[in-house]
Amino acid sequence: MLDMPRLIITGASGFIGYHALNYFREKGYETLGIDKVAKENVLMCDLTNFDDAYKLFEDFKPDYVIHLAVIMKDEEFKLMRDNLMMNLNVLEASLRVGVKRFVYMSSSAVYGLPTKDEPLDEEAKLKPMSGYAASKAATEYLALRYCLLGLPCIIFRGFEVYGKGVTSGIVKTFVENALSKKHIKVFCYGEQKTDFTHVLDLCEAYELGLKKLDPCRVYNVGSGVPRSYKDLAETVRSVLGCSVEYLPCREKDVVFKVYPSINRLRSYGFEPKRLDLKKGIEEVASHYR
Repeated sequence: MLDMPRLIITGASGFIGYHALNYFREKGYETLGIDKVAKENVLMCDLTNFDDAYKLFEDFKPDYVIHLAVIMKDEEFKLMRDNLMMNLNVLEASLRVGVKRFVYMSSSAVYGLPTKDEPLDEEAKLKPMSGYAASKAATEYLALRYCLLGLPCIIFRGFEVYGKGVTSGIVKTFVENALSKKHIKVFCYGEQKTDFTHVLDLCEAYELGLKKLDPCRVYNVGSGVPRSYKDLAETVRSVLGCSVEYLPCREKDVVFKVYPSINRLRSYGFEPKRLDLKKGIEEVASHYR
């Protein structure tokens, strides 16, 4: 019997991590989930401590790593410092134990908030507008450096990821308001536009990253179908029967158009399957009812 491939998923207690852990276990990977928060099938580890991280990697000896762990909220200096320290530690530990493929989950936040209504490709200029986004952009460069040191890294830029159990973002906000208040407020008249990506399509992209994608490259990952906040609100209304109120922009609101071209990923055979937003909203709502 062939040995099962060994995979570490960091951030495995989070929304995406939880789904990725289950997805790859069902695919036959021997999978270790690690996070700063211990849960069932997830080991607690402070990845900002290199010795702790390296010991875990050395003991498990992973063939692959999917690095999802991230600190999203903190005082800005601490957030950037701790994210960069954690990401550098995970990269170095992976290099030392001979990981065959390293997948890093970056974010569309590296593009900033463009207002031109056209898809973003991977060559678009980076304009991070927060400490979180800056740490994501900086880690992309760290990962590309580690490629040159011998660690095959694949970088994904994700957009608005949603699905059952989603813990943050506009989909969660709209669904929760529809269920609790029976009312959704949509600013900027819902003209903001993004890509709502089902978490299981994202997991399929990760698998492609472990098996087929060329390393040392950046890949946008999404549904390939741009949708506005109005589209989302009307879909939530059709599913949950709430009222929707469209309002002008507030002082700091931006009518952004942040959605990807996924042609690079499609050239390797990626084709998202879960494009029915109504069905996706029903799935999210079933978790919060």
